Amino acid sequence: MCKFKLLTLSVVFILAGCSLAPEYQRPAMPIPQQFSLSQNALVPAPQGYQDTGWRTFFVDDQVKALIGEALLNNRDLRMATLKVQEARAQYGVTDADRYPQLNAGSSGTYSGKFKGETSTQKEFEAGLNLSFDLDFFGRLKNMSEAERQNFFASEEARRAVHILLISNVSQSYFNQRLAYAQLKIAEETLQNYQRSYAFVEKQLLTGSTNVLALEQARGVIESTRADIAKRKGELAQANNALQLLLGSYGKLPDDRAHSHGDINAVALPPSLPSQILLQRPDILEAEHALMAANANIGAARAAFFPSITLTSSLSGSSSDLSSLFNAASGMWNFVPKIDIPIFNAGRNQSNLDLAEIRQQQSVVNYEQKIQNAFKEVADALVLRQSLADQITGRDADLVVVMDCQIPADDLIVHNL
Repeated sequence: MCKFKLLTLSVVFILAGCSLAPEYQRPAMPIPQQFSLSQNALVPAPQGYQDTGWRTFFVDDQVKALIGEALLNNRDLRMATLKVQEARAQYGVTDADRYPQLNAGSSGTYSGKFKGETSTQKEFEAGLNLSFDLDFFGRLKNMSEAERQNFFASEEARRAVHILLISNVSQSYFNQRLAYAQLKIAEETLQNYQRSYAFVEKQLLTGSTNVLALEQARGVIESTRADIAKRKGELAQANNALQLLLGSYGKLPDDRAHSHGDINAVALPPSLPSQILLQRPDILEAEHALMAANANIGAARAAFFPSITLTSSLSGSSSDLSSLFNAASGMWNFVPKIDIPIFNAGRNQSNLDLAEIRQQQSVVNYEQKIQNAFKEVADALVLRQSLADQITGRDADLVVVMDCQIPADDLIVHNL
């Protein structure tokens, strides 16, 4: 008899740990195996490579201060944080169903008659109720696992918002600096055109040119004034965009507060590991969503099997509170309950089909995220090289322009 009880107990524990969810396997990365800077592909990184935090990546103190302010006040990041807390609470609600539920209750009843005997009858009751779903086939376990993965996914979504906010603040700061610089260039250009206009006007008086040349010079001045108005509008828009990201409407830095140096001085390594794509929060979010969909398949499969619930109660009733918990007034019961699905018009099968389709959608979404990440990295590497070439060309062009400006300035000065 003892061996039979031990065998029965062993079977119960084995079944309680059973899960019908398919074994999770990470999908293969649908991108080229090699990815290098020269070939738009990632290659193994040098040993000792470590990720760089934003406080190290940015060397401009002003942009660091703006990023810090945005991380404290930005509403998008605050909403993402609240969604993480919501997912954590939802996971707690679902996971609680896996454990025994114990409740206590008490009541008192007073009764009497309107006529005849006027004595009042009193009856007091108190008791404990215990219920527990054995979850032999892992339905509750997989539902809990799905919510746990959803919680992890929400955390990665928050991290994605965090990173995107840092990127947007730095980009908006750069746009503001660019708007200031372009406005200054336009104002200096207007001064040069005004000097040229005065030179052409003097030539007209001496008969060296005609009225058409003077009007053309005036047209250039008016066009430059229109460009200045445009640059001022762009500067105002850049300030508005930056204030929205900061989540506050305090004073923004003006051109005098800019360091006019590099925003960041941390150079990226010439090669990066291909697996670094898997560290992106959007990809991790998609992977956790895939794991949640995987667990939901297990919960849907478990619905085809019997569900066993154990319910027990311990109670006592008495007309006197002092004897409420005496053994003579106590009662107990034990109610094992089994629910066996027989006919539900295909509901369970449809739920399983739905779970499997959503799991397949999650796989496609995961692959899309990886391909999108690959494209973004490839575009960034191409743009980085293109900008470096443009800077080299602009520097050479600047030297030529400066060499031509000195004789032109001397000519204007000597003829005015």
